[in-house]
Amino acid sequence: MPVIITPNSREHWLELRREDVTSTESAGLFGLSPYATELELFYRKLGNVSDEIEQNERMTWGLRLQDAIAHGVAEDMGLTVRRINGYWRHTDEARMGASFDFEIVSHADGPGLMEVKNVDFRVYRDEWLDDEAPPHIEIQVQHQLEVANREWALIVCLVAGNTPRVIRVARDRQVGDKLRAAIRRFWQRVNANTPPAVDFIKDADTIREIYRNGSGAPLDATGNNRLHSLALSYASAARDEKDAVARKEAARSEMLTLIGDAGKVTGEGWTLTATETKGSAGTTITPDMVGTVINARSGYRQFKLNLKEIA
Repeated sequence: MPVIITPNSREHWLELRREDVTSTESAGLFGLSPYATELELFYRKLGNVSDEIEQNERMTWGLRLQDAIAHGVAEDMGLTVRRINGYWRHTDEARMGASFDFEIVSHADGPGLMEVKNVDFRVYRDEWLDDEAPPHIEIQVQHQLEVANREWALIVCLVAGNTPRVIRVARDRQVGDKLRAAIRRFWQRVNANTPPAVDFIKDADTIREIYRNGSGAPLDATGNNRLHSLALSYASAARDEKDAVARKEAARSEMLTLIGDAGKVTGEGWTLTATETKGSAGTTITPDMVGTVINARSGYRQFKLNLKEIA
């Protein structure tokens, strides 16, 4: 049985997560996470990079809808589910933990897990298969099965707010072995303060956060050929970026002169949406503040180009 801890606050829960590699983090150890690289995880665990995730509107509504999605699918499938509270740790593998959405109880196949996702239609179309979730979610669920010592799970995905998709996942013990080995190696790195290799594109945000303090002594880089080469490369890229913005604005302006007031334009392999979004006069607030207007907005014209084919 796993070790189950009941956090006494959100901060306590975050502290527990910082001590482990969690199910939402482990895909980063294989370069498969869209949210964090292994380098970012390394510096998170050392405390050099923040692990706070800023909630956006999509995430907030996803949390609000979790219960409705889980219980709705359970009703359709004749299942009994309940929320899993607490933070769980692997019994044998140090510093491997997980939080869960729901568990499936009173089932002929034994207790299972249910991971709930609320997914935009385009994201589902581009990243999901009918019988397979994106790799980082598949790894997340295998990690959860390993920690909970359960044999199966359902990934429940609500697409565009009204179309449920259910993927059954069996525990893969070989994947579990690889997860535990990767987590073991990761903590060995952290304990030895040996960071993983840097990908200067994928790790750009992490690098900026690590080196955000610029109060050190001046550095004379005369004779440093690599820094000299990078400085020239950066300056060249900055010029290219400026030129690209100018070309983009020129192309937009000329396209508008050619399409006039057309709201939708279709070409060979591309479509353009250029409809007008009306402005708003705003709302006058409370009687004691007559004349004060909030949320006023000028109208504007959209310009969304969709390439069906790669130019």
